[in-house]
Amino acid sequence: MAIKIVIFDLGNVIFKFDLLKFVKAYVKKIPNHKITDFNNLIPSYSDVSHVYEKGNISSFEFYDTVARKTKYVGTYNEFAVQWNNIFEPMPEMIELIAALSQNYRLAVLSNTNELHFDYLKERYPEVFALFNRLFLSYKMHSRKPEDEIFLKAIQCCNVLPSEIFYVDDLEDNVTVARNNGINSHLFTNSTVLIKELKDKKMLMQQY
Repeated sequence: MAIKIVIFDLGNVIFKFDLLKFVKAYVKKIPNHKITDFNNLIPSYSDVSHVYEKGNISSFEFYDTVARKTKYVGTYNEFAVQWNNIFEPMPEMIELIAALSQNYRLAVLSNTNELHFDYLKERYPEVFALFNRLFLSYKMHSRKPEDEIFLKAIQCCNVLPSEIFYVDDLEDNVTVARNNGINSHLFTNSTVLIKELKDKKMLMQQY
């Protein structure tokens, strides 16, 4: 069945991100810190971040929770700058997405949060102008690899799962997408993705 919509993850597919950059800036506001690794920032970081990514706490509540647990003395605005200053666009992917936008509807499906997404959309409006739909975990109150977020995206796109081509860099997300009938590509680099798109005749050979 012909592909009607192409859906992309954000992190490490369209924008590279480096959480260590956040940690290095963040710990400067922690007196006598001994933190060198993001996973050691707070023992329950993943739990707190997942709740935030599902939109179940506000950005300030996320900041306040992390700050209290780590004895961070920076302000909310300082935290927001550090939290957001981790992204770098992937030009080869943005160029590919622009090419695909000529023939396909495009969407984003991302585990993200309010601070990150507002920052990216404000800084890179030309990138988000390429997309017809945005499926964001913090607005959908569900996150990958939960089935729910994929099923909601399929319903909103008003197409069959087999009419979607999905690109994500995490194997668990790709597996769940495939289990729900979506054509899915495990992203490693743009060269491999371009080859698959050409093989599927979704992209001209001369691209």
